[in-house]
Amino acid sequence: MRIKKIENDIEELTQIWLQTNKEAHFFIEKEYWDKNVTFVKQALLEATIFCEGKQPIRGFLGVMEGHIEGLFVRKEFQHSGVGASLVKEVKQHFDTLTLCVYQKNTNAIAFYQKMGFIVEKEQLEQHTGEMEYHMIWKR
Repeated sequence: MRIKKIENDIEELTQIWLQTNKEAHFFIEKEYWDKNVTFVKQALLEATIFCEGKQPIRGFLGVMEGHIEGLFVRKEFQHSGVGASLVKEVKQHFDTLTLCVYQKNTNAIAFYQKMGFIVEKEQLEQHTGEMEYHMIWKR
């Protein structure tokens, strides 16, 4: 399902974003994520959001200009195909997709490789000081 207007869901999406980041990125201080909530709410309003589930929302993917800004799935729905379904859906709308993923997030790297993404380069993420991979998928 593609959400065009997410104003009514912004709080739910933000909570999914916050919880998922804190769990997946154990190597980054939790306060980092808390400090970025306001920024993320604004970014969600600007991105194209692909969403699975209504009540509750099971997961969502945000994309801007062919760059996947993030894929977030509620813990209780992880490993159930929600993430794969969202990536497959967004692939229908783009010929090329890029994303960045922290090198320490090995589960996410394996998932994206399974979905056909390849590592294009590695770089330092300036806000966290963590190394990340820039990955790409082409039709």
